[in-house]
Amino acid sequence: MKINRIITIIMILLQKEKISAKALADKFAVSLRTIYRDIEVVENAGIPIITFRGSHGGISILKDYKISKGLFTKDDVIILLKGLNLLSSPILNENEKSATLEKIKCLLTQQEFNQVGDDVGKLAIDLSPWFSKENINNKIAIIKMALQEQLLLSFNYIKIKNEKVLRTVEPYKLLFKERQWYLQGYCLAKKDFRIFKLSNMSDINKTEIKFIRKSVPDMFAGFKSNMQQKIFKIKLLIDHSILERVLDYCAEKDIEKLNDAQYLVNFDFIDDDYSYGILMSFGPNCICLEPEHVREQIIQRSEKLLKSYYKSQLN
Repeated sequence: MKINRIITIIMILLQKEKISAKALADKFAVSLRTIYRDIEVVENAGIPIITFRGSHGGISILKDYKISKGLFTKDDVIILLKGLNLLSSPILNENEKSATLEKIKCLLTQQEFNQVGDDVGKLAIDLSPWFSKENINNKIAIIKMALQEQLLLSFNYIKIKNEKVLRTVEPYKLLFKERQWYLQGYCLAKKDFRIFKLSNMSDINKTEIKFIRKSVPDMFAGFKSNMQQKIFKIKLLIDHSILERVLDYCAEKDIEKLNDAQYLVNFDFIDDDYSYGILMSFGPNCICLEPEHVREQIIQRSEKLLKSYYKSQLN
């Protein structure tokens, strides 16, 4: 992309005393004319450029202007590098990551960069899924292009009760939250902003139709407000073997140790299929003590599941 190339050129000029236009053209595999146009853009942005003619000529940024490089301390660059290192996700592919890394490296001397290398590698977050990675990566790649080019997206979406509908949306934001990727977009059918789960999307296509961006509301404001009204506490008795899993859903302050084998848990709960699914996934190592209606629901759902298995054996 042009903007990426221009930013990289600025970083190179900040790092080097002088570089020839041909060297820049070769580096980016573009023509000399393109490089000169890029340099003109840099000048128009207020960065003082000096050109030197002759066999030893080249392009440089005014020497005094290089002080701006000092706006970034070594600690600042460490933070940038750590942030980049955390993006082991489908959002940033390896080429983009490498290109950005090269730009950031220009803010340090080689000696400084070598010194911070160990520190940067001590923390990493991988947002990519354990399974179906290729499928989710392909979806994200298409959505990213639509976001960047401001183009409408069309896709099939599986709603509640397995109803599949065709949707066309203006894409605005990708978000990873609690093991799931989501897209915020303005749905043309509903004439309102909606949240779409990427795992429920299929046959995603980037159209050639541009849209004018609207003012974007808080992605989960309505959802959070609605959920807060529905949340209530339930009391669980759990076996020590699932403590680690339960900690994925609640804080330590809500857990009381009864003995070496059991814990009492005050668990945030919403009366819906998703929450009952979480409880039942704990299996026999988790017993709901109260309230009674949640206990009854778990018993009914367990009996229904058991009947399904017996029925399948008979068939």
